[in-house]
Amino acid sequence: MPKYQDVLGFNDRWLLILGIPLLGFLTPIIYLGIRLHRPPYYTWPIFFISTAITLVFWMGNRTILILLRRKYPLFEQSRKRITITGLVMLLFTLVAANCNGITPPFWETNGYAGAPDLHVLGVMNTIAVASIYEVIYYMQQLRLSVNQQEVLKNESLMAQIKALKSQVDPHFLFNNLNTLSTIVHEDPKQAEKFIQQLARLYRYILEMPETTLITLKEELDLLEAYVYLSQTRFGESLKVMVNIPASYHQKKIIPFALQILVENAIKHNIVSITKPLSVVIDVAENKLIISNNLQKKQSLIPSTGKGLKNIDERIRLLQDQELKYITTMDYFIVTLPLFAES
Repeated sequence: MPKYQDVLGFNDRWLLILGIPLLGFLTPIIYLGIRLHRPPYYTWPIFFISTAITLVFWMGNRTILILLRRKYPLFEQSRKRITITGLVMLLFTLVAANCNGITPPFWETNGYAGAPDLHVLGVMNTIAVASIYEVIYYMQQLRLSVNQQEVLKNESLMAQIKALKSQVDPHFLFNNLNTLSTIVHEDPKQAEKFIQQLARLYRYILEMPETTLITLKEELDLLEAYVYLSQTRFGESLKVMVNIPASYHQKKIIPFALQILVENAIKHNIVSITKPLSVVIDVAENKLIISNNLQKKQSLIPSTGKGLKNIDERIRLLQDQELKYITTMDYFIVTLPLFAES
């Protein structure tokens, strides 16, 4: 059985300690016209009686609240729970107001001209107290809901990053091994550097912390290794120009975004001496602009389309924005948001 703090949404110890005497003190003043400086005078017996009745109302309705929240704990049951709780509280309050043996029942005068009947007074106080509990409860539920959404968002982002790590393009690895086998005899020094960059790239991929954001500098280091391998394969047919001032290097970016975009450009466009592919990465208004000249292949390599979709989903989760891209007659242009430094 859940603890009462979990059911109420908070520990109400101090609310009970302070709220019951305060409401007991204020009730005769607000509803019955009792005054400290003129008749009818406020006396200690009035305070103690009012506080005792307030204690009965408060603790009785609090018990009803706890029992019915335990019985109907689900959010979908809220309407039913509130309706039943209201009816049971009303019944209890009327019984307590009229049958407590201290205050006169509703069929007798309460002795104060113009003051409300005590059963009406009890109902009004019950509504006030119940409203306090409900407001605090729903604020707590809202906070928990927000926290749960954040947890689910982070779990989703982590799952996407893990998926990216586990599906490093096998074509890319195969092509790099072919390139390595070609240059290893022709130029051993270049082959050694190629192996170092290949190891560097895969070390980045495997050791990249499973985090939602990395610095732009880390992403550019990853891209540098990837571009070196690709340019070794394509030579002068592939040009990648990065025009990003150092002042932006500590901005944050989602991991692997630039590599995926450059990889997509190579995958879907002709890269040859007669038709070189140029990829340009600029920055403007806290966004990266990645563009490449458009020269689509006649027979495209089969694509799952997961790359751009993965980037777009991660941006939406983190910043409630979207990946923007346009295709013109000559260029494919992607706009990628940067995140503030932490």
